Amino acid sequence: MILSYKATQFIVEAIEYQIAAYQKRLEEIENIDEDEASDIGNDCGFLEALRNDLLETLEEGKLPQGMGNVESELESLSWQELVKFTKELSINDRLLLVGCN
Repeated sequence: MILSYKATQFIVEAIEYQIAAYQKRLEEIENIDEDEASDIGNDCGFLEALRNDLLETLEEGKLPQGMGNVESELESLSWQELVKFTKELSINDRLLLVGCN
């Protein structure tokens, strides 16, 4: 699955919200339930690593940010490559291609 720039930003925000919720819960149970605290700590660490990877990808510009200069690149593709490229686009970008958005 290829995510658009906007979709990735949304996922990062959702992850940050979940991290905050985990941290709040961790403060509440830290001295009460060590097993749950450990599980939450592990989940929080995983989410932080995932968020950092996604942010790095966004900062490096590895995700599509729109249809900007794609046109010149598309002219040299075969129809098979165009089909593959189109299947990798988000639904919003596909709608832009056919003028429905």
